Amino acid sequence: MISIPTHFRSNWSSYQVEAIALFIIFLYTVNYFIGKQRNQSLAYRWFDENIELLRDQFALVGDDGISENPDGTLIKETDSSYLVWCSGRVGVSGMLSQMKLVKRQDVIGMVYNWFRPKTDRVIHKIDLDKNEIDPVVFVMGNKKSVAKAVKDYTDLSTYAIERKGLERFGLPASFALHAEIAETISAILDPFVVQHLQKYEKYIDLIHITDQFCGVKLQEGETYTRLPDTSENMFFTFNVIDSADSLDVNRALLNLTFYLLDKLRRYRLSREGKGKAEKKRQSFADSFLKVTHQQRQEAMQARREEQARERKQRLIEEEDPEKQRRLQKLEDKRELRAKAPKMKQLRLK
Repeated sequence: MISIPTHFRSNWSSYQVEAIALFIIFLYTVNYFIGKQRNQSLAYRWFDENIELLRDQFALVGDDGISENPDGTLIKETDSSYLVWCSGRVGVSGMLSQMKLVKRQDVIGMVYNWFRPKTDRVIHKIDLDKNEIDPVVFVMGNKKSVAKAVKDYTDLSTYAIERKGLERFGLPASFALHAEIAETISAILDPFVVQHLQKYEKYIDLIHITDQFCGVKLQEGETYTRLPDTSENMFFTFNVIDSADSLDVNRALLNLTFYLLDKLRRYRLSREGKGKAEKKRQSFADSFLKVTHQQRQEAMQARREEQARERKQRLIEEEDPEKQRRLQKLEDKRELRAKAPKMKQLRLK
């Protein structure tokens, strides 16, 4: 039997900090395993509910790039992020479905979630083949999410225009919509789509369709050295709410995803609309080249000024009078050439 020294038994209050630390560690450990298991259960439940529909749409579902028989593989990225890769469909390079779950395994994250609640989400990113859809830059969904997307992504901030009067299209009041060409709105928002938007309003966070996707905008002070490469993509962000009818909801949202995918692949802009889109893209390219040309000119001027300062500093530090005289003479010639008017040489035949 272990005996505790008397001076320890009579001074338990001296170990309050240690007791609190042990309790926090115990609480964190228990929460980690419970939260981890909860997220894993949600991810596998969503996957099991939707794998048959995914298999109907793609030849291969759940490819992790490692397994010999990859079909049906759910990839765990972190304790709160799970991935499913699908491929094998005409006109589509692949679809990556990511489940971004609340960080239930993190006590601090859960406390933060009490003040700023987040929901579990599934994000479908569809990579289309080149020239698979006509020029279109379109986003709709929850007002806050749309505003953030327009602020963050280059294609939306460059081409998409906020559209008002959405009630005539039958969109929910909580939705916002930005589109490049007006005629694409009525083409996308047919009765089937509008019915799903109204019925599953709280589940739909964002729908982003674009042929000019090039990622997030550069931070202030950063610049492109060349015109950024673009790709044709469709993004669907849905809220995952655990409920009795989650199976029907998830299937309906996936059906909406594939319906819009097929619709956009078939859709063709009018000649006028296509001309407007091409004009916008050419205007963006011209503006980009003008800005980058100016930036290159400024960079060259800065380098020339830096080189001139280095030469003058070398001239001042030179101790040999003869060598200093030669350097001064070379510097004078450079200044004369710089000040001389630029002449174009004409050749006479």
